[in-house]
Amino acid sequence: MQTETLNIFLVVFAGLNIVVLIFTLRVVRKYTKEIEVIGKYAKEIENVQQALTRQSEELANQRRLSILPAFAAWLKPDESGNPIHRLYLRNVGKGIAVNIEIARIDFVSPSYEDSSTAPLIAPGEIDDYTIPKGKDGYSVFQPIQSLSPNSEQVVKSFNYPTDPDQVGEVIRQYGYTGFDFLSLIDEDTPVHIDFQDIEGNKYHQVITRKGDVFVPSPVKQANGAGMRVWRSSSTEPMSPNE
Repeated sequence: MQTETLNIFLVVFAGLNIVVLIFTLRVVRKYTKEIEVIGKYAKEIENVQQALTRQSEELANQRRLSILPAFAAWLKPDESGNPIHRLYLRNVGKGIAVNIEIARIDFVSPSYEDSSTAPLIAPGEIDDYTIPKGKDGYSVFQPIQSLSPNSEQVVKSFNYPTDPDQVGEVIRQYGYTGFDFLSLIDEDTPVHIDFQDIEGNKYHQVITRKGDVFVPSPVKQANGAGMRVWRSSSTEPMSPNE
């Protein structure tokens, strides 16, 4: 009798376990479907967030391009009649440029160890390579506070010889104290410009002289988090005669 009672108890216990297991499986299946649905919605939400982020970045890019300054440069003879050149900047971008600074330019005259490689100078011509001797020096530029789109301005520059004794030599030979270092700007001495837009974003641009043409590079953002290139369709090469 006790054996039969024990068997009945085992059967009932096993049945209860089966019922609990079935119920558990149903609950797990239910929550699994809910988790799949939640995961699907989470993925959709993530996609929407990414789309909104891309749209925001694109709007920010369009905004920045709408106020982006960019420069072209060229040389002109000094209007006062001194035999030197002046550097001119034109804002060819769409926005106002502020806090415009041009980096110092160092000039070093070529040295010719072999006289056969030196340029031929006809009698009576000025030897630009040896007069004044060495012709080494540098030019510094006064910052420009602001420059509006389609506006141009001469950049005030100051030319200094590496050897101060050259000043006296120039005065004796030419009667003026100016050094025409700016005319020596070439591919090895590009013009580096740092500036900001009206929202305070910082930029950097390089303008290189190639022959008689000044070629501006794309504007690059310089906000410390890396350099981002901003291309302006307005930055066309400029010649000294423009």
